[in-house]
Amino acid sequence: MLQEAALIPVPGHVAPHAAALTEPLAVGFGNVARAAPEPGSGPDSGAVVTGSGPIGLGAVAALVERGVAPVVVSEPSPRRRALAERFGPHMCVDPAARDPYDAWRAAAPPHTPLTVLGCSGRAGMFDEILHRAPCLTRVLLIGACMTEDVFTPAVGLYKDISVTMCMAYPPEEFARTLERIADGTIDAAALVTGQVGLGGVSAALDTLRQPDDHVKVLVRPGLPGTGLHPAP
Repeated sequence: MLQEAALIPVPGHVAPHAAALTEPLAVGFGNVARAAPEPGSGPDSGAVVTGSGPIGLGAVAALVERGVAPVVVSEPSPRRRALAERFGPHMCVDPAARDPYDAWRAAAPPHTPLTVLGCSGRAGMFDEILHRAPCLTRVLLIGACMTEDVFTPAVGLYKDISVTMCMAYPPEEFARTLERIADGTIDAAALVTGQVGLGGVSAALDTLRQPDDHVKVLVRPGLPGTGLHPAP
């Protein structure tokens, strides 16, 4: 079904580098549609999003679109926090300076249920969520941790935390995400901070390990050399 969803013509006014962001943004939009608070949830819901790469930004935009409030983004990179602010959350915090769950408690009305969207994929983040989030929190693990990870199940058990691990999403959300890009609801092009040719893929991977250097680097086979080029 995902292959069928991808066979969608790109509107002529949408730049190719913006259209290329449809899939990662759709992961955020689609998994919010699949498992997060319903549209119009408003002050009876709330969310903390950890990580503001393309998937996290898609999740933030989807939560805001649904009227979820308050939405707090936790992101250590100043560059990525500044970009996340453009997607409409109520607050962006540096977790080294302020605990995002304390920030959410200060902004949310009493007894507001919390959904945490883990979008960073960093090893140890899930265990941190279990320890820091309040009782009865729902956790959506969207960002993929590519290594073995360690967490303490008893913490989640005693706090009645529900966990959903989600990567696939309803295929119709791919088309809807492209529509949002086309009508200007989301500024996908702002996520592209550099581009490389095939010879620069290794350099791109190195720089993406420094999250304040870049957000999304596009691979464009026709570009020369091994270094990074400015964004289109």
